[in-house]
Amino acid sequence: MKDRVSVDQLALLYLLLVMGGKFLTLPSLLAQDVGHDSWLAVTFSFVWDGICLCFLMWAVRLNRNLRLDISAIMDKSLSKPVSKVLLGIFFVIFVLRTNVLLSSCHKMFSVTFDVSVNWIVYLLPVLALAFFALHKGFNCIARTGQLLFGLIVLAVVALFVSPFAEAELGALLPIGEAGWGKILLTSYLRSFWFSDYIFVYFVLDGINVKKHVFAPMLISFGVGAVLCITLNAVFVALFGYLAPQFDLAMSKIGVFSAASSTNGRWDWLTLSIWLVSVFVKVVVFVFCAYKCLEKIVGKPFVRFNWIAAAIVSVCLLLPMFVTTDWMLDTVIKWGVIPFSLVQYALPLLMPLLVKTASRKTEAAHE
Repeated sequence: MKDRVSVDQLALLYLLLVMGGKFLTLPSLLAQDVGHDSWLAVTFSFVWDGICLCFLMWAVRLNRNLRLDISAIMDKSLSKPVSKVLLGIFFVIFVLRTNVLLSSCHKMFSVTFDVSVNWIVYLLPVLALAFFALHKGFNCIARTGQLLFGLIVLAVVALFVSPFAEAELGALLPIGEAGWGKILLTSYLRSFWFSDYIFVYFVLDGINVKKHVFAPMLISFGVGAVLCITLNAVFVALFGYLAPQFDLAMSKIGVFSAASSTNGRWDWLTLSIWLVSVFVKVVVFVFCAYKCLEKIVGKPFVRFNWIAAAIVSVCLLLPMFVTTDWMLDTVIKWGVIPFSLVQYALPLLMPLLVKTASRKTEAAHE
C-alpha cells in the first residue's frame, strides 16, 4: 500500500517537521512578546505537545488492529456533523501553516539569497512537488524524509555550533522576567506553530504498528524540542533587545560564525540543506489538506483528484493578496480557540474515541 508507513519512518519524518518551521519567524515573534524569556514559552509549548503526543500514540496503538481512519473514528464516536466541522478546522490549519511557511521561505530567498521571484512562479514547482508526492502516496514522502534525515540534522547542528559558542547566555537572566503568566499565555497564543503531530491523524489507518510505538516518536520529539529551545535561547542571547527586528532567525545566527570573516558564509550551504526540511513540511501539510477534502466529501479519491488539488492550490495564493502579518493578526489570532480543539483537546480524547469507534465497528460486524 502506497500510504503505509512504519512507526520508525513516522518518527524521523516528525523530527523533520519539528525542525522545519520553527526556525524562521517564530523566534522573533516570541522575542517581541516576552523578550529573552522566549525560550521558556517554547519549552511550555513542547510540554503541552509532549502530553498530547503520548495520548495520540496511545490511540495509534489501540487502532493497530482495526486501522480505522480519522473520519471513521470521529463519525462513529462524535457523529458525522461534528466530524465534518473538525475536518474543516484541520483544513484551515494546514492551509494557513503552509501559507506562512511558504511566505517565510519566499522572504528568505529575497533577503538572504537575493533572489526575487513572482509568487506564482515560486509556487508552481512547490505544488508540482507536492502533487507528485500525493500521487505516489505518503510512503514516498516518509521514505524521502528517511533518506534526507541525517543530512538535515547535521546541517542544523552545524548551524548551531559556532553561534552557540559565541552567545552570552547570561543575557537570558533573570529567568521569568516577563512574568510567568505572560509566558504561559504567549505559549498558548503562539501554539499555531506547534503540534506538528497533527499530520499523524491522516495516516492513522496506514501505520504499521509492531512492537514499539511510543519510544521512536518520543525520542524524535525530545531531540526536536531540545534543538528548538536551544535555537531560541541562542537567538535572543546573540541579538538581545534587537531580536524582534530579525524575523528570519536561522539566516541570522550564521552571521556570528567565526569562520565567516575568513572563509566566507559557509552557513549558506547548511542553511540551504536545512530549507529542504521546510519543503518536506510543506509537502506533508499539502497532503493532509488534500486528505481533509477527501474525508469531508466522504468518498476516497480512487485516482488523483484535480478538483481537490485546484482548491488547495487556490488557497495557497492567499499571500498574493494579504501579508503574513495580516494572517497572524486576524485569522490565526482569532482562530486560537477552534485550532486548540484539534491541536490539544482531540489528542487527549483520541484513545477514548478509538475505543468507542472500535466497539461500534465490532458490534456492527456481529
